[in-house]
Amino acid sequence: MTTLSYHRPSHSWLDRLPLGNGRLGAMVGVEENGMRIGLNESSLWSGGPQSARTGIVSAADARESLQRGRALFDAGRPMDAERELSMLSHRYAQSFLPLGELVIATPDLVADVERALALSDAVHTAVHRGTATTIRSRTATPTTPDVLLHELLLEGEPTPVEVSFTSPLRVVAALSRTDGLSYLVAAPGDAAPAHEPGEPARRWEVDGVTPVHAAVEVRVTHDGEAVVDGDVIRITRAMTIRVVLAATTTFEAIGRDPGHPATAAATATAQVEANSSVSTDDLLAAHAATRRSRHDRMRLRLGPRTDESPFVADDIAEVPLAQALTVLFDYGRYLLSCSSRAEGLPANLQGIWNDRMQPPWSSDYTLNINTPMNYWGAEPTGDSDAHLALLELLEGLAIRGAGTARRLYGCGGWVAHHNTDAWAYSEPTRGDASWALWPLGGAWLVRQFDEHRRFGAMSPTIARRFWPVARGCAEFLLDFSVRADDSIETFPSTSPENTYVAGEGGSAAITTSSALDRALLREVLETTAALAVELGLEDDPIVARSRRALASIEGPRISEDGTISEWGEDRTAADPAHRHISHLFAWFPGDSGVDAHHSAVVKTLDVRGDDSTGWSLAWKLAVAARIGDADRIARLLPLVTRRATEDSAHRAGLYPNLFAAHPPFQIDGNLGLVGALAEMIVQSHRPDRIDLLRGLPSELSSGAVTGLVARPGITVDLHWSHGRPQTVSLLARTPGAAGPRTLMFADESVSIDLPPGERRTITWADHAHNHRQEHP
Repeated sequence: MTTLSYHRPSHSWLDRLPLGNGRLGAMVGVEENGMRIGLNESSLWSGGPQSARTGIVSAADARESLQRGRALFDAGRPMDAERELSMLSHRYAQSFLPLGELVIATPDLVADVERALALSDAVHTAVHRGTATTIRSRTATPTTPDVLLHELLLEGEPTPVEVSFTSPLRVVAALSRTDGLSYLVAAPGDAAPAHEPGEPARRWEVDGVTPVHAAVEVRVTHDGEAVVDGDVIRITRAMTIRVVLAATTTFEAIGRDPGHPATAAATATAQVEANSSVSTDDLLAAHAATRRSRHDRMRLRLGPRTDESPFVADDIAEVPLAQALTVLFDYGRYLLSCSSRAEGLPANLQGIWNDRMQPPWSSDYTLNINTPMNYWGAEPTGDSDAHLALLELLEGLAIRGAGTARRLYGCGGWVAHHNTDAWAYSEPTRGDASWALWPLGGAWLVRQFDEHRRFGAMSPTIARRFWPVARGCAEFLLDFSVRADDSIETFPSTSPENTYVAGEGGSAAITTSSALDRALLREVLETTAALAVELGLEDDPIVARSRRALASIEGPRISEDGTISEWGEDRTAADPAHRHISHLFAWFPGDSGVDAHHSAVVKTLDVRGDDSTGWSLAWKLAVAARIGDADRIARLLPLVTRRATEDSAHRAGLYPNLFAAHPPFQIDGNLGLVGALAEMIVQSHRPDRIDLLRGLPSELSSGAVTGLVARPGITVDLHWSHGRPQTVSLLARTPGAAGPRTLMFADESVSIDLPPGERRTITWADHAHNHRQEHP
């Protein structure tokens, strides 16, 4: 069990420790004279569905813009083409917002502080030691009863404790009582991202937009005395204090208008009163047991065995690399389970934690790498329930994006671009063409969610829900890319978010059929056809069209310099070391590249360089694992575990609470690392084959994992030392995962036949065959 431990107060928001239950998020800050707990609710966003229904381009204007833009591009004027096509752009997606802070103050006590977060239990503990008083606190966000639970136990002399709530949102109503607080707050009708300086940071009222309201109910029970001073509850003579906070919003579903505030208030009241007679010990024990059962599905140890004493997180840059990565793997799993659950909104750019009214990039869903990356580790670690949140978003986009596809491109199906939000925003945003003019965001999200099927976790019910989403995405791709002569070409196309040299001192992004577009076309059409087979829907006309188109999609191209060609034409990158490696999608997270063009992939990574943002390092690590590049992985991993600084906008590292840096903080660096590390240990993208320890560097030459999942649903337990497998244990979780499999390590292989539901364990040295020796 990993426990993050600190022997000091938290000095900033990025020094606080996170809690969450997939809907309610908390950042627990511990100060010398109290605690401040930052609060988020996953559905608390600015704007509403109507935010994207004003100021949009008409179908006729869009058609003319596309025609003129294509003519300019064909005439060798890509920058002019981008200016013409910019009229397709709308404004921006809306913002994920903070709810407020629960403040627990001890004004008469200045204490030494210890604090810790147990990842398997998801319980935060803190100790304040003063001269005459010690306060021990426990904080958690249990799914049942879906509240924030905070307890203070005082030892020695009692000291006054003050409880209050503050919010940066507009306060509609507030009531303070000796036993609790009631608030109703409203989000703004519009919140612009910081990269839109010409727009107001927020507008509280917007015509036609019904903003989200949030109801907050706080109940305080204790064995002392209480008075109300304004909006503060002051408690004296108490030795035990329990604070329960419930928060619900008027959000009803992705893409739908919010409901009535009275309903949210009633729900919050019911939540805060539920289990009011149950002791804190019993509530926390039930919560910890639930969390532990989820966490203990799998375990990873990198490096030699160590004791399980609390990990002093301030020392992560100094501890052995293997130990640091073990902690970060556990932490990434924990963060996903906190910020994503089966029914609700997915993890956003900051997971479920944000303290700013104008967060970086609106803390929204960025589809050209970041949102899909959040879920790279979901299936390999067995956290399939968290992955289901993506389907909720996809279903919303399939509805909202259908009109956008018809109006902008004259296509059937549905489309999404690079940004979306809780309202299923599907328009191209305003801004540079390199990110704005890319209409395959929905395709990437569909391909990511299909991992749920590929890992054997998709139930028939979920498959039937996924089918219209995948089919609609495929229909758009076919209408958008198939020409009259049955050739395949996408336009507009970009390689997010890079540009190429275009004329003296200029750069452009617009192209035809970028490497990313071609890979997504192939893999989404293959996904649709495979899903149709499983559902008995092979006669659907989209399936036949998909199979015809697949024969015409060109694979990766090699540029004159020996790298993978990024754009539709052989271009010179304006930023050769760009953080995005979109042209390597076919190698990871896709699989259509598999073993092709190894040397070109290596050279492409060489040109891009090692250092970059946290999420870019995770992507490079995953690609390096796919191609077995252990030396590169050894260079990249120390860049992950160093301390974050603000010296560069593209320098990875870790903040004091181990959040990953872009900088600024983005959760994808933490979550993507889980997928990358899993890929170094077990790979299963090749049919009927499982690769072990591919690309594992010498720093990780020993270790053990239990419960890792391989496609198509095989649980893998593996122990290795001296860089070699020692024992391997496999379990086919479903009948579909049973059958013959080949295990590969370097040039050695083991053939094994897996019966359904029955574990098979082998000692590698007793069963492996060396292909190099047998076939010189």
